[in-house]
Amino acid sequence: MSTKRTRKGRPEGLAGLLPEAARALGFEEELRFARTMGAFGDLLREVAPHLAPVCHLVAIERSRLIVEARNPVAAQELHLRGAELARAFSERPGGERSIGLTVRIATPGSEHD
Repeated sequence: MSTKRTRKGRPEGLAGLLPEAARALGFEEELRFARTMGAFGDLLREVAPHLAPVCHLVAIERSRLIVEARNPVAAQELHLRGAELARAFSERPGGERSIGLTVRIATPGSEHD
């Protein structure tokens, strides 16, 4: 015996339900930052694909992107390209206005290591 339920109205995509669910559960800020991190990762994959696997956005403080790099070479390149990346991130859909980039080197055993 098949128990098939009929749908009423238009089906909603999961992406459309997430913001409402996040707001109801108190995770709205975390969801927003996760999207911002994704936008930064996408930007790195486009403009500096070699940096994307070893760098990630960890915070935004006073309009500055705080980026963690796994090694000093990646950190140096991020530092040198900071103005370019901050400007591109400000103009990107899903990005946020940023005035610069602060780079730190990840410690062993950090979250994204």
